Amino acid sequence: MTAATQDPAPAAWDKLEDPALFLAIEDLELAAHGIVEGALHGLHRSPFRGHGAEFDSHREYQPGDDLRYLDWNLFARHGRYFTKQFRAETNLNLYLLLDATASMGTSRGPATKFRYAARAAAALALLTRRTHDSAGVFLLRSSVVEGLPPSARRGQFQDLVALLESATPSGAADLGTAMDAILDTCRRRGIVVVFSDFFDTEESLMRLLRALRQQGHEVIAFQTLDPWECALPETGDFEFADLETGQTLKTSAPEIRDSYARAVAAWREDLRRQCEAAGIGWISAMTTEPLVKIIAHYLLHARPSAR
Repeated sequence: MTAATQDPAPAAWDKLEDPALFLAIEDLELAAHGIVEGALHGLHRSPFRGHGAEFDSHREYQPGDDLRYLDWNLFARHGRYFTKQFRAETNLNLYLLLDATASMGTSRGPATKFRYAARAAAALALLTRRTHDSAGVFLLRSSVVEGLPPSARRGQFQDLVALLESATPSGAADLGTAMDAILDTCRRRGIVVVFSDFFDTEESLMRLLRALRQQGHEVIAFQTLDPWECALPETGDFEFADLETGQTLKTSAPEIRDSYARAVAAWREDLRRQCEAAGIGWISAMTTEPLVKIIAHYLLHARPSAR
């Protein structure tokens, strides 16, 4: 089961459930704003808001807010409920690691896997800008090929978006080779989100994710898949091509459709179990699934210990 289907869908999100709504927007920055607004509208609050020592602002109470932070003095004066909000004591570093290999260019759904992941990454980066935290992005192939270190400076978000917009998936994956460079890149403790289809070997993948966790990071594996990678068409003869190696395979969909679906589901479930056993967050989504719900799910389940 994917993260999107685990989270109940409030009625207020009905108009945002079409994934094409934001995937069709060519401007990545505009799409990120729409995704974030939709997610926060569904939650009525941002779980990224810290409860550190420094008071930040008041906001009118919404169902689900922590009652410990109601301001009873304001209630006595105005007869309305307000909650106190606090600025986190320390800034958060968010590392967004995007698989930029050729397989992420698959596009049988409404967008390529890379474009889908880029929109999710931009939305998370926008959230950190709103909370005065730092976000950085790095593109991965057989090494860290390009990136922006985390920063809260003015213009960081626009530079991050520009990097994602200009990136083109290419080349083959080798997370094992890239691991040392990635670990050096993510030195300061924070949250690391790895966006990939995770078609690399499981051993290399899990070694990298566990190593990031051992560095003290909160780690989230965000798997992005094309719908055709999860379920084959009901009819037809097909030639499948590996975008990274060039290898091809000819087959008839009806002959292998059921066994293929079972194998993919088992593979995804095994990755989920390995991640959760290692204390690593797991999100798996197809490009047909609405990013608004997935980002909201992330917010609801984001653990505060990274601060």
